[in-house]
Order: sequence, then structure tokens, then C-alpha cells
Amino acid sequence: MNEKHTFKEIGFLVHTAELFVHFGPVWEKLGLDAFQIVVAGSPFENQRILGLAKNNSISYVLVNDVITSGYHYPVMVSNHSLAEYAGKSLVSIIGIHQIRFMYALGKGRHNFADWNRCYDIILCFGPYQVERLKFCEDTIKIQMGYPRYDKYFSMQIDEDAFLKQLGCDPGKETILWLPTWKDLSSIDLYADQLSKLSGEYNIIAKTHPLSLEAEPHKIERLTEMPFTAVISNVFDNAYLYKVSDYVLCDYGGPLFGALYLDKNLLLLNIPNPGNDELAGDESPDILVRKDIVNIDPDDACNLGKILENKALWEEQKAVRQDMRKTFFAPHYGFSSEVAALAIKNAGTIINAC
Repeated sequence: MNEKHTFKEIGFLVHTAELFVHFGPVWEKLGLDAFQIVVAGSPFENQRILGLAKNNSISYVLVNDVITSGYHYPVMVSNHSLAEYAGKSLVSIIGIHQIRFMYALGKGRHNFADWNRCYDIILCFGPYQVERLKFCEDTIKIQMGYPRYDKYFSMQIDEDAFLKQLGCDPGKETILWLPTWKDLSSIDLYADQLSKLSGEYNIIAKTHPLSLEAEPHKIERLTEMPFTAVISNVFDNAYLYKVSDYVLCDYGGPLFGALYLDKNLLLLNIPNPGNDELAGDESPDILVRKDIVNIDPDDACNLGKILENKALWEEQKAVRQDMRKTFFAPHYGFSSEVAALAIKNAGTIINAC
């Protein structure tokens, strides 16, 4: 613990380094003096988390130190409740008021599971998550938008210079590929066909945050292929979306980031995704395939033709505009302000309801 037995009013449970990107815009709005992070990852992730916390002067404490001290944060923010501890959810052991800060829209069997009932407030991206969480009758749902992408709407970067830093040719169109991990990952089924487009396009592959520890063999395979850049460390996807012409995703959260930012989105299908333990047939990343253009592994040889179909992308733009209304509150560029206000005023909100 960097400040022995010194705790703050607001705690953020952090179990993976990628959460620095996810929570970061809200931390900026709260101010460094208002919160501290509770480090609760694997030894591998904890090392990365501690390095980022020190580099950014963010107060931190190890979760075991919080438990040992008996301290309860008046407000505890987490993206999910993690494992149970002594028969209770971990967040309930170390916090009084529980806030879930939604991390993603995909993998519905996980994201809309019964453990959501332990939260007093859930900060949702928009109407869809509110509706799916209706079963949490005693939980307050607040629509915040998607804070991690606030900067996208105001950032001014030299896109050519940024592309060159990644080894890309600014004269080519850029494909951003964001595969998930485990069984729903598109890496094994699509890497070979995608690599064949590397002469015509810049191809940036950014792997799932947990793949670095759990699936190093998949990352190694990608680095041995002729992709322009392979990113496996913590990296703010907002910059990658900004310079991309097309975004390719399989399942999980990134496809909704592309939808939120209105990027040309192509979905890569995996056989029987509804059987996955985290997804299920009613998972939104499966349901959106009724409207968002997608492709099966057997047709992967047609990837190039789909990308070249300008009429298709023009049609898809209207589809995306409609879907954004379903999935997101219209707080484009200021979602972090909405979230920060809710967190700072959590006690008042809970008492009023």
C-alpha cells in the first residue's frame, strides 16, 4: 500500500491494466484527490497496474490490505463483482454503496447475470442495458454513454504522423482488427485471409487485454504474419478508431465502440457463438448481426470484396445511426461528466430513491 492505512471516500476496483483507459476520463473529472484504486488482479496484471498507478500519481491499495484493515469505501466502483470472498461478493466486503460501471455491451450471459443485483447503482451505456437489467428491481440505472471515447469527438491529431508511428502508409486505407479472446476469438479462423490484404491495406491488430497473459501463443502468431502493427499492451483504442477506415470485430465490447463512433464495421462470425459460456443466444453482439454486415469463416476469402463495396457501407451508415439510439445515451463527448457526477453524488441518489 502506498499510503499506509490511508483510505479515500471513493474506491475503484481494478483487476486489469486496461481499466486505466476505461475509467481514465472519469478519474480526470473526479480529480486525483477524490479516489484511489483497489488493486485486485493476477500477479501479472497487478505488476502492470502498479506501474501505471505510480507513473500517473494515482493513489492505490492492494485489495488484501483493504480486507485486513476492515475499511469499507463509502462508494465502491467496479466493472463487475469479481469472485466471492468468504461467501460474499468481493465488492460488498470492501464497500458500502456499490456502483457498477459497465465495461462492455457484448457477452450478454456474463454482463446481465444475476450478480448485478448486488449493486445499488449501475452506470449504463444507454437504453438497451437499462432494459436488460430490469430484473434488478432495487438497483438504480443511470444512462451515462461511453466515457472512454469522450476524447474521440474533440481530439485533434496528425493522423498521417500517427499512422507512420505505427508503421502504416498514410496513402493506404486502414483496417483495425479487434479480436476478442478465448473460444470466440477470430484469430485462428481469419488471420490467414486477413494477412493476404496486407499489401493493399494497413492492418492494425489490437488483441484483447487479457490475451497477453492468457494467450501469448496467439499474439506470437500474429507478430509472425505480415500485419502492419500488432498491439497487445495497454493502448487507448480511441486513437486507433480515429485513424481507421474499417473496423473488424468478432464478439465482446469493441464492436460497440465502433458502433458508438460510427465506424464502418464488419463482423467476423464464429461457429455456434450462442453456446459460449459468456455469450448466449440473446447476447447483443450476436443479435446485432441481423443488421450489421457480417461474414462466416468459409467466406473469409471475400473480405476484400466486402471492404470495396462502397454502396454497402453507405447503407450501413443509416443502420448504425438507428442502432446507436438503442444502445447509447446521446452524451457524445461528455459521458465522463455524467458518470463523475453520479459517482460523486451516489449517496444522495441512493437515499433519494
